[in-house]
Amino acid sequence: MRSKITTNQVDEYLEKLPSDKLQLAKEVRRIVQDSVSHLEETVRWDIPCYFFYGPVCYFSSSRSGIHFGFFRGKELSDPAHKLVSRNGQYPHIKIRTLSDVDEAYFVDLIREAVLLNQN
Repeated sequence: MRSKITTNQVDEYLEKLPSDKLQLAKEVRRIVQDSVSHLEETVRWDIPCYFFYGPVCYFSSSRSGIHFGFFRGKELSDPAHKLVSRNGQYPHIKIRTLSDVDEAYFVDLIREAVLLNQN
């Protein structure tokens, strides 16, 4: 019996990104995976999403870079006011360059979002 080798859906999503966005997406993915080890990674609604007792966060390609968003973003503390939302979008952080990546801040938001889902 042959075993079927499957590719991770998120890897397939990343393969389709242009190189400038790929670097940003890989960095966000690394931060998410390193911040909370038990998140389920999958593609839903055509974007990479992370789940733990419900949806936690996602990232997606945008015109000018990557959006790193939170399904319950309106409930997050966001002391630096980096989360933006308009036209019914989930609150997200716009990442255009690697200098927009604030790992410590992102980790805090991810962990807070996980706690919201646990309660």
